[in-house]
Amino acid sequence: MRIDAAPLPEAPPPPPHLAGRRGTRTAREFIWVLQKFQAEVPGVFDVAVVSADGLLLARASDPHAPTPELVAPMTSGLAALAHATAQLHGSGRIRRAVLEMRHGIFAVVGISDGSLLAVAAHASTDRSVLGFQMTRLVRRVGHVLTAELRSTLRDHAATDG
Repeated sequence: MRIDAAPLPEAPPPPPHLAGRRGTRTAREFIWVLQKFQAEVPGVFDVAVVSADGLLLARASDPHAPTPELVAPMTSGLAALAHATAQLHGSGRIRRAVLEMRHGIFAVVGISDGSLLAVAAHASTDRSVLGFQMTRLVRRVGHVLTAELRSTLRDHAATDG
């Protein structure tokens, strides 16, 4: 996996159930990139990638984020509602769906093949910085979200959940 022109630092070792599997290094790097995004983008407390079929593939979050079983349905639901609204109004392709609440922001963008990136952040988060960083992340990792990686991430999520 390559992020911009810089090589990735060493990712953490794989969990025991993934040790020795092909694609494990890329899966660890993918999760590491999400963790780095969550830690470095101001105000972000939850980052998740959800597959086109609505399964949680990867996530990086702080302890106060919603439980994992809620992330995928929230992400898929918001994306479906945004898509239906755009079709109804003939507004073209969705760039980003954003919910702004009193104490937070929940934003969803498409990655590739129908997969989705969901980000939750505090209400004080700069929306332009958040949008820029989400777009940048999608451009950096979208090409590596292959069928093999999605399968490895699904296996990882199934054994962690």
